[in-house]
Amino acid sequence: MLFGYQWAFYLSYRGGQHTVFWYFSGVLGDGLFIPVVNVAGVATLRQLRSCIAWRRLPLYSLLGMATATAAFLTQAALDLVNWSMPSSFRWSPVGQFHFLVMWSEMTFLYLVLTTAVNNWSRLRLDATGWRAFMCGWLGVAFFAASLAIDFAR
Repeated sequence: MLFGYQWAFYLSYRGGQHTVFWYFSGVLGDGLFIPVVNVAGVATLRQLRSCIAWRRLPLYSLLGMATATAAFLTQAALDLVNWSMPSSFRWSPVGQFHFLVMWSEMTFLYLVLTTAVNNWSRLRLDATGWRAFMCGWLGVAFFAASLAIDFAR
């Protein structure tokens, strides 16, 4: 679903920068690996639903915002320009929207990770939850590899 916003921006894009479809992390990462991570995260949380510390959600949201901010500032400092950031420290509408998506994604991942870590013994005993958690980490690893490939290009 969220990958669809990139299609919408792509169809109306008139600039000269590379779009999401030029990047492995854009196509495979945003289109496949991140959705796998999200499904795995939901499955993990489903198995641990009685242990989720919802009162900590504001903290996870703050951490998600800090992580997204650090990623965007690093992109700008390294002058990694593309259609979401046509020049350093200037974000296009797709870049601004991507920030909100990344903030939400990181908040969700902090919720999953802290719930799993804080209930590690219970998670290890739950075969479904454990497999989901491991699949999520595999998705994160593949996404990181797609970013590394893009950075190397």
